[in-house]
Amino acid sequence: MPTRTRAILLATAVSTAFALGTVALGVARPPAPTQGTRMASISLARVFDKLQERQEFEVQVDAMRRQFQEEAQARKKRLESGLKEVEAMPDTPDRQTKVEPLILDQLQLEQWANMKGSELDYEKSLMWRSIYRNLRSEAAKLAEAEGFDYIVIDDGSEDLPTSREMKMSLEGQVLDQFQRRRMLYANPAYDLTDKLIVRMNNARAAGAPAPATTAPNAK
Repeated sequence: MPTRTRAILLATAVSTAFALGTVALGVARPPAPTQGTRMASISLARVFDKLQERQEFEVQVDAMRRQFQEEAQARKKRLESGLKEVEAMPDTPDRQTKVEPLILDQLQLEQWANMKGSELDYEKSLMWRSIYRNLRSEAAKLAEAEGFDYIVIDDGSEDLPTSREMKMSLEGQVLDQFQRRRMLYANPAYDLTDKLIVRMNNARAAGAPAPATTAPNAK
């Protein structure tokens, strides 16, 4: 085949390949652009402040705390009354006989106070566990409804507060908060806090189970 004819055929083949998009110097046609990842944020402080579930829990925990405090005061008064009675007695074997039960009562009161403190701590842990589970569940539903891939916690702050009452140095307090920050900026247009609060409160009103109020006997 003449050289000129071969050159014409080669040029035609290359032109056709480029036109069809099958060959472009070994590079395929780029894919069509896809939608980018969408991210929104929430403020935990605002959620906690307006969350109905937390308010219900705190009412019940406060009632338990008042009950424990009243019982502790009654036990303490009985113990103090017994101690005053013993102090007024002469130093005799009978006085020693009355002192020993009072010492035992005092030890039992301390153990009882520690046990009740553990019960309150357990109840508060139940509250936060429940809130965490419900927050994750409703955040997932909200993200799907609004078309977001992620909902993150906005832990940013315009200031890094310090206190001289803390054992850590002022510089250490600032650096500690600085290093623990994960969100430096969040666009308010993508703040879903209020919508999440509404969802969680509506789910609560729709018949979510009441918070547990009975702590285990042993800790």
